Amino acid sequence: MFKNPFTAPRHGTVVAYTALVVALSSGGAAFAASQIGAKDIKPNAVRSKHIKDGQVRTNDLALDAVTGAQVANDSLTGDDVANDTLTGDDVASDSLTGNDVEESSLGTVPNASTLAGRGPGSFATSTVYKTEAPTDAGTRLGDNTNSKAMACNAGDILLSGGPASISATTDLLESFPTPGSTNSWSVRINDNGIADSFTVVILCLDQTP
Repeated sequence: MFKNPFTAPRHGTVVAYTALVVALSSGGAAFAASQIGAKDIKPNAVRSKHIKDGQVRTNDLALDAVTGAQVANDSLTGDDVANDTLTGDDVASDSLTGNDVEESSLGTVPNASTLAGRGPGSFATSTVYKTEAPTDAGTRLGDNTNSKAMACNAGDILLSGGPASISATTDLLESFPTPGSTNSWSVRINDNGIADSFTVVILCLDQTP
């Protein structure tokens, strides 16, 4: 008997073809994924648009792969740096200012008005001046000697002193810091009965603030 080649396929055949199409469409991707490796991808073929946002993880990055060029300027904050990891080598010399230091974190200065426990008055300044007493006979004492003293300005420090303009006929008896004073110099002479006008010259250290 002659068979018609265009006879409609049987039900079982249709089901088989349908199953094959479904299998290829759903499993084809899985098959391709399992067969494509790194060698099948051209260099520089994968771009940012091929990667789903938020999918790159730390494990996907090689050690030391990220450099400053990959970080946007001013994008890092304190939360991006581990505590106690930065050292002096990480900060440029002379780059920190007072605004970078929390004042309350600094220790208390024991005493800012002293140095090694000594106040400002204990240290000499660099200004030295000379001054002298009036030139006259001085004060006549009961032993017929004459004395005279000259002091630095109040608060200044006496460095040295001595007599001046004494006559050749006069004997110098004493020349020393005035007893009971720290900034005065005293001189005592014997004019041997010949009136003599003399003076006392001193060097002082100016302690004016």
